[in-house]
Amino acid sequence: MHKIVAHKDAPGRMYMQNHGGWAQWDGPGGPRPDIGVLRSDDYGKSWRSIVKGLPSDFGFPIVVHPDDADTVYVLPLEPMTRTCPDGKPAAWRSENGGASWTRLARGLPKKGGYFTVLRDAMDIDELTTPALYFGTTTGQLWIGRDGGEEWEALFETLPPIHCVKVGLV
Repeated sequence: MHKIVAHKDAPGRMYMQNHGGWAQWDGPGGPRPDIGVLRSDDYGKSWRSIVKGLPSDFGFPIVVHPDDADTVYVLPLEPMTRTCPDGKPAAWRSENGGASWTRLARGLPKKGGYFTVLRDAMDIDELTTPALYFGTTTGQLWIGRDGGEEWEALFETLPPIHCVKVGLV
């Protein structure tokens, strides 16, 4: 398991970013239901895959919208290199509890974005229209305003970032 998040207004609901990647395929039957990006509605007693529509089932961070238990964000990575798929970083948002996903990449590098975002290196603020934040192992700190619709680099030459926590003052 890489990361588990829950929402205060949805008792029992949990989202998990599990290992996924190379171990996902379990023969001709398709994906294993116990790895990748998962959702539970019974306090973690059972889990179901919500990876359909994502470019990869591997990644580290996952965050849930502060005001909407159905809105969840992930940042998929390539399982072998642990970098953004095809060097094109993007956060992915589901607004229906993982039934479908939208790619959010406006302002992020269109190529050459081979970095890693670790499990605690993505967070979301609690504003009415929240912003997402993530830090990379190559020292970039990004903000995705309007729920990740528009990205901008806040810093580009920091040391590797392992944890991002947002606080409003």
